[in-house]
Amino acid sequence: MLTRLRDYAYSYSELEYEDYSDGIISGCKIATTEDRLILNQGLIHYGGHIYLITEPMFMEYHPTNTWCVFKICFLDANESNGYLCRAIEIHLSEDMNLESNEMELCRFKLQPGAHLRTKYVDFFDRCTEFDTLINIHAPFCAIEKSSISPEITRAFVREARLYEVEDLDIPFFMQVLNTKGAVSREVIELYLSLRLRKDFSSCSNLDIFNAFCEILRSLKSGNKLDFSQKKTKKRKIVVC
Repeated sequence: MLTRLRDYAYSYSELEYEDYSDGIISGCKIATTEDRLILNQGLIHYGGHIYLITEPMFMEYHPTNTWCVFKICFLDANESNGYLCRAIEIHLSEDMNLESNEMELCRFKLQPGAHLRTKYVDFFDRCTEFDTLINIHAPFCAIEKSSISPEITRAFVREARLYEVEDLDIPFFMQVLNTKGAVSREVIELYLSLRLRKDFSSCSNLDIFNAFCEILRSLKSGNKLDFSQKKTKKRKIVVC
């Protein structure tokens, strides 16, 4: 009975994401120590299956002054004691090319004596070349096509909303803030195409990030909203 319930729950999860792309569903946040990368718990959709990371996974790193990619590798399924097991491994490589069974989690270029940063000064800082953890290229699970990290889309909205935006921005901002996971890639491409009057139908995650940066620069060249002034009601006193 318990086995049937377990199998039903797993099958239901796979059916729920049947029309979704490969990519991170939730969690899988990356932290760092002085010499280790930490992939935290999370859910990943790959090859029609759901992979559950139940405990942190660790990978040592050191300064190389060249690009390194932190990636996850999906191993072939194997049967053991009546169970079908699908295992994963994590790798750190200077080879930026991915095999068909690999998925990028982040990349960085660390200089000797420097500290690998996971916190950013502003939105633009997320793509700083040296000593910065960059997760722009990581695919996130979304309808039909993988999308960019929801952390990035929300960071864009939270910075952009401080300025006088255009009417087209408002519904997109609301959808980003109201979406639990990654925003549909089709929605993002449509917004960017209308906003910048360019074709984004076949763009990469980096193209999306650069487009967000272009919009932010445009907004920052305008007026910043002043939230410090409180509106007060005016009273009219009539003296008879």
